[in-house]
This record gives sequence, C-alpha cells and structure tokens, in this order.
Amino acid sequence: MHPSCALVLFLLAACPVQTLSQTEWQRKAPSLKALNLIDEPINIDGRLDELIWQKAEVGTNFIQRDPQDGSPATEQTEVRVLYNPNAIFVGIRALDSQAGEIHAELARRDKRSQSDELSVVFDSFHDTRTAFEFIVNPSGSIRDIYYFNDSRDNSDVSWDPVWEVKTSIDTAGWTAEFRIPFTQLRFEKDNTTWGLQVWRLLQREAEYSYWSPYSKEASGFVSNFGRLEGLSGLSSPVRFELRPYTVGNSRFRPSSNGSVYTPARQVEFNGGIDLKYGLTSDFTLDLALNPDFGQVEADPSVVNLSSFETFYPEKRPLFIEGSGLFSVGLPVGQMFYSRRIGRAPRGGAIPPLGGTVETPEVSTIIAATKVTGKTVNGLGIGVLSAVTAKELATLRDSTGARVGEGVVEPLTHHFAGRIEKDYDEGNHTIGGMFTAVNRRLTDETNFLRTAAYVGELDGTHRWDDKAYIFRWRIAASELRGNEGAIDRAQRSALHNFQRPDQSYLDYDPMRTSLSGYTVYLQAGKTAGTWQYVVTAARISPGFDISDLGFQGQASDVQPVTLWTQYLQSRPQWIFRNYSISLNVERYWTTNGDVTWGWIRPVLFNGTFENNWYIELNPMAFGSLPSVSTSALRGGPALREDAWHNSFGTIGTDPRKPVSVEISGSAGGTFETRAKWHDYSPSLTLRPSTVFNISVGLSYSWSRDPAQWVGNFVVSDTTRYVVAEILQKTLSLTTRLNWILSPSLSVELYASPFVSSGEYFSFKQVREPRASEFDKRYKRYQNVIDNGDGTESIDVNDDGSYDFSLGKPDFSFRQLRSTLVIRWEYRQGSVIYLAWQHGRERFLKDGSFHSFSDIEDIFHHDSDNTLLLKLNYWLSF
Repeated sequence: MHPSCALVLFLLAACPVQTLSQTEWQRKAPSLKALNLIDEPINIDGRLDELIWQKAEVGTNFIQRDPQDGSPATEQTEVRVLYNPNAIFVGIRALDSQAGEIHAELARRDKRSQSDELSVVFDSFHDTRTAFEFIVNPSGSIRDIYYFNDSRDNSDVSWDPVWEVKTSIDTAGWTAEFRIPFTQLRFEKDNTTWGLQVWRLLQREAEYSYWSPYSKEASGFVSNFGRLEGLSGLSSPVRFELRPYTVGNSRFRPSSNGSVYTPARQVEFNGGIDLKYGLTSDFTLDLALNPDFGQVEADPSVVNLSSFETFYPEKRPLFIEGSGLFSVGLPVGQMFYSRRIGRAPRGGAIPPLGGTVETPEVSTIIAATKVTGKTVNGLGIGVLSAVTAKELATLRDSTGARVGEGVVEPLTHHFAGRIEKDYDEGNHTIGGMFTAVNRRLTDETNFLRTAAYVGELDGTHRWDDKAYIFRWRIAASELRGNEGAIDRAQRSALHNFQRPDQSYLDYDPMRTSLSGYTVYLQAGKTAGTWQYVVTAARISPGFDISDLGFQGQASDVQPVTLWTQYLQSRPQWIFRNYSISLNVERYWTTNGDVTWGWIRPVLFNGTFENNWYIELNPMAFGSLPSVSTSALRGGPALREDAWHNSFGTIGTDPRKPVSVEISGSAGGTFETRAKWHDYSPSLTLRPSTVFNISVGLSYSWSRDPAQWVGNFVVSDTTRYVVAEILQKTLSLTTRLNWILSPSLSVELYASPFVSSGEYFSFKQVREPRASEFDKRYKRYQNVIDNGDGTESIDVNDDGSYDFSLGKPDFSFRQLRSTLVIRWEYRQGSVIYLAWQHGRERFLKDGSFHSFSDIEDIFHHDSDNTLLLKLNYWLSF
C-alpha cells in the first residue's frame, strides 16, 4: 500500500472519538403491541370499523424528519397492528384538518406520485439490517421495497409480494387498511418481536413524519426502527408459489442488414415458469425455467469512445429481486453483475460466399436457481446458479437458404454464493462471497476464458450508536484458459501488461492463468452535523472480476479518497435544509505513477422553502502530474493535462402540475484546447391525477485534441495515432404515463438519439510524458482522404504515404421506444401487451444537424416487435 494511504488511515484512527450530543441527534425507539385476532374476521375495506381495531394498542406521536427535523408532526397519525395465523394487519388513520387538500394521484405499481402516502416497514428478521416496506397513497396505488445493509440506498424496488390494502377518504382525513400474508415475509417463528417503522408523507407541506424518530443526521435506516411486540404463536407458513407464463411475439424488421440475415417477419411462441418455495421459515428457493424479459424497457442509447465498457443497470425481475445479499462493491466495480448472465454472444461466424449470418441477440438462460435467507441469529446465505445455452449462428447462402451453423457462445455455468454473519444487533458484520464462471468451450469459442473465479472476505464495524464506521474488504481473482485467451486478458484495457514503458508488470504470452488481489479499507463518521469518510485501497495489476462482475476501470491502482460534509437538517435562512461537502481523490499505480487526482472544494445541495432545489459545484480541479495507462490501448502511459469543471442543477417544486429541472456543466483543460459542456433541461406535466408526461432534452459538446485513433506498425515501429475530435450528442427522452386504475396502466418510453464525431489534426505520440503539448505529439502534415472510407498518412513528410486507416468520422442516429400496457387482472397475475419500436443508422461522415437528424431517424427502416405475455400466480 502506498505510504500516503497508511498515513491517512493512521491520522483518522488517531482522531479522538466524538460522541454525538443530544442536540445533534436524539433517538427514541417506541414500542407497539400487536393484538391477536383469534377467530375474528377482518374485512379489508379501508374503514377500520370492526370492533377489534378499537381494542388494539395505538401508536401515535409521529416526529418530523422533514422539514422540521425532530419536531412533532403537523397532523396526528394513529397506527394499530393485528395478526392471525395467516397474516398481519395494519390500520393507519391519517387525520387531516384540511381533508379537502389531500393529494391523491393514480400511479402504476412501484412508481412514485405527487400524493400523500402512508408506509409500514417490517424488520421481520429483527436483525436491524433488512426490512420489507409496503406503501399506499389515498388513491390505492401501491409500492413495495426490500431493504438490505441497514440503508435506504440499498434497496430492491422490483420486489413484488402479493398483499392487500384498501383506502378511504372522509372529512377528518384518510385511512389505510393493510393485510400482509406471512408467506410474503421472512421471519423466525420463535421470534416474538419485530422491528417496525411507520411513516407518513403530507404532500402539501412536503412533510415526512415517522412513528420511530429517524433524524436526517442519523446513520442507518433499519437500525432506527421501533419494536413490534407480542407476536406469539406464529407458525412457519407453507410458502409455495408458481407463476407459469406464456408469451407470443411477432417481429417485423428489414429483410437484410449488411452481411447479417434478418427475416422480414418472425413469429415466436414460448413459455416458462417461475417457482418460489419456502425451504424453511427464513430460507426461500427461487427457480426460473426459460425466463422471458420481453416487456423490459430498452437500455438508453450511448456512444462510448473510452477503453472501458458502459454500465447498464439490471432491469430483469429474476435477477433484481433478492439481489441485496449479492451486492458487494469493490474498488474497481461490482463483484456480481447479473447482466453477464444472458449476455449477447461474443463469437462470430464467417458467412458463406455471397451469404449472410443469422446470430442470436442474447444467450438463452436455460434455468436459474436462487436460494436466499437469514436465520434468527443473523446468519445470511445466498446462492445463485444459472446456465446459459450454447448459441449457434445460422449460415445462409445468397438465396437465404440455411447451409450450416457455427457456435458463437459456449454452454456456460454461472455461480455466485454469499454468506454473512451479524453480531451485536447488527453493529458488526463478517461476510464472504465467491463467484465462478465455467465454460464448455468449442474450437470456435476457445478465445474465451475456460474459467474465472473470485473470492472475497469483508467486515463492517459500527459503534457509538452506529455513528462511526470501519469497513474492510479483501478479494482475489483467477482466470484460466489457453495461452491465447490469457494473453488477450493481459493485453486488455483492464491490464495493459504489454505497455512498452513499464518494467514492473510481468507480461507473459505463454501464461494459462492470471491472478490478482485487492485490499480495501474505509473509516469515518456517518451521522451528526459533521460527517466524513476516508478510504484507501490497493488493486494489483492482475486483478480481474469482469467475467461475472463489472470492472469499470483498470487494475494496478491504489486510490485514497476523502469526503467530508456539513449537514444542516433544519430550516435556516431561505432553505428547508442544505449540505456542503468536500471531495479529494488521488490514485497511483503500484509503480508510483499518479493516474488520477482531483479536488471538489464545494458541493452545495439544498432545498428552498418553496420546495425548489439546487445542486451547485462552482469548480472542481484535476491535478498534475497524472498519466493514463489505458489511453493508448496498450501503448505507453500518456500524460493527462490539468482540468477544471463546474456543474449545477436547479429544479422547481415537483408537486406542482408543471415542474422544470435544468442541469448543466462546463469545463476544459488548462494547457490544451480540450473543452466540454452539456445541458439537460426537462419538463414534467401532470394535467390530471391519472396522466403525466415528462420530456427531457440532453445536449453535449466536446473537443478533445488527443482522442485515440489506433496503433499502427510502420517499418517495424508502432505508431500511436491520435486526433482532435469534435463530438456532439443530442437526445430527447419522453415518458408518458396513463393510469386507468392501480392495476391497469399504459406507459410510453421514446428516446431518439443522435451523436457525431469529426476527426482532424491527426498526430502521433512522440514524448508521451512531456509536459508541453507540442512536445508530446507530432502532427501529421500530409493526410489524404482516399474517398473510399479510408485515409492515408505520410509519417515522415517525404511525400510517400506510409499507412492507411479507416476513416474514424461517424454519425450515429437511433430511436428506441417501448409502449407497455400492464394489467394485473387478479392478485399476483399480470398481462403485458408491449410494442417495441426501433430505428437506427450509422454514417461515416461526422455530420450533425441537431433536430433535423432526429427527424431523419423516422425515415430509416424500422424494427418492430409486438409482444403479448400472460402469467398466472398460484399459491399453495
């Protein structure tokens, strides 16, 4: 570890521990006793008119979190809890002195609305780390969320349990009556006490109030719950659910696309099943056979000119639900990235002479199995196993007739396992995780790794009412494969072992394995008015998690970061609340080269009294000296110039029928002509309680004088060629929601996207670490456009052209849109009718005509898919 890392951690450890004063944060954990229904019936109608409700203990005295943190709630709220052998019942009475001003909008399940809300959250494990939340607004629209790791930021909004709630509005306020089956929760039958939180949103005041006080200056989330007591005699419910599905789709698209065969019309029918079985009261088996994700929204368009891949969030319910236990972050990325399962095939087949190739777009998931759960003594276990099929590309001759096939993705097994143990009411956690990928390679796919393994151990320790934290993590990885596969790994952007300017990396093209490790330490104070966190890590050059994880930056780095924040959680001056923070980061290679350094002196976040909000960073600076080890794609480390950047966001009150948000940033380098700026205005309209539309425009402009073009061998010498690029990008994203009822909705997503890049001023790297730009590069004086999509370059200025390259100019235009009608026709059972529409075109001219390019997209060939999917929920 770099000596500076150890020094920073030593200074932090040497700081005296400061106990939170009562003025900073007062935590009071109330308790409420649940009443056993015995045999009395409850009619879920949102009225609480059964006599048994009046016999139940009442929880009151809600405390604000926003805007007046710690003050009593403006309006009174009452909560009662009942239970029987099958379910837990919660009745919440939200009294309101201005009942005519209650905000009630219809919303699709799991979508926020500008409405009043009531929420009940159970820590049924009573581990102070995991929780299950059930939310309803006065219109009866619902949301449900699963939380893990004692944080509101660690959540799973795709968790969709089957439960009931009804609401009613009267002259004194509104009421919500919940029935939540025990089959939808996880608990230990002998545990008579659960964690409980209930909160209320009074929308017209933008006021959040909590039954168990939860200050904005407090650390954690679940650990701030109160207690629900008296749950005696609970038995382990039989939890066995089936969701068989059937789907049919019809696809219409262009009949040909270059050398790739695409039939003009394609009709498919498919089916599968999802199974959920309670192995015990606290462990669940999930099994999916031939899962389908046709109704999932498309990923946003992007043009990526960097050497690292783009991260896309997971949208498939199979992998989102219950993913919290597998969410292990490492300094270079995520240890488990579920989008690796079912990825697009990476192999290619050679088309026959004059023919085409038909390649699958994704790898078929044959089956996926997941076991997750947690015992009453705090032992959590998660295991996921998934098998993807061997994918074949179909070869067709010039007439379209099938003449053969080739393997483009091997049969692959993916495994992820995690175990963790809580101690001292969740203050201390020790855990570990292991992932594995094993491929059954063929001659066509032996460029891939045969196997990839990653093992990890971690611990988190909190004290002083969870205000202070110390976290550690160590991990090791190993790749296995033939010499060619491991050589490609060493030469990839994640490692660049072949760099000619280094002598400390052990590049060996004859290797059949590659291994590495990482060590990560973090410490800080995460509660109170003043907060800070410092981190330090070391990632060895061979560390690689990219087979089943996401690695967003190169290995061979030692980062040290410092974050500190002042939080004002109560109204002051013209603000309801605000925070001011400072960020400092510095990264080194294991050889001591600085690869990244920046400081953001001031980041201001605030909400005004009128509920407008602002985020402002007047200036951030990137420091020198620093180099990039990946900019030249295997070439020498290249000096990066000092830079500056500013950004800001301001938005109006989102509760209003019309709201606006405007974001923007601008920056550049000090020594060179590199500049960039972007703007992102958006408009949201809510003309009624059942309809809303949002439109967001995004425009970015950048000029980079040294964008990598390619590495070319001329006279046995490698020339690292860069060029100045002028890039412009424009996108327009529209979302329309029409909510006919809480169970029936229509959603439209459409996003036209255009991006262009124009290259000029070609040059080669001469002295990659030179401080002056003109010494760092030699500009080519003689570059000729051959008129066939290539350009020739004279290296020595002797009038003879030494090599040619493909013209890098581009203009990319794309439209992605999805229209989804979702109807939950019975509890837990859904019909989806989806229309996916896409158009795209790629030109090598670098032209950009802003909105006329967007209009031009609609003149290109379209790709349309109409899908009808039905699933049916069965519970036994």
